[in-house]
Amino acid sequence: MQQLTPLAAYSDLAFDWSIVINEGTAGLTTIRQHLAATLSDCLAAHVTILCRPAMFFLIIHDHRQKVAIPGHIYPGTAQPYEIQLDGWPVNNSTAFMTIIHKYH
Repeated sequence: MQQLTPLAAYSDLAFDWSIVINEGTAGLTTIRQHLAATLSDCLAAHVTILCRPAMFFLIIHDHRQKVAIPGHIYPGTAQPYEIQLDGWPVNNSTAFMTIIHKYH
């Protein structure tokens, strides 16, 4: 039977990702550890987030693989910041998880 992720984890993810969308790199730097812990729970894998100005790397590894996904943060037009993960727009937590699941 597959382990289901508690809804609270996805609620935390939505809240954390809204901080990144509203505050950009500064917001990601602030919530990086909490976001990594939440993603670890959602993915059943170890997650590390490395931050640089206007970009970040999301590193996911479990017993089978290790994947590093580049992300970019740009000033937005429809919202304060636009976020891309490996070139894909991830301007909400659902899109963010959809792209992550392509790699994990």
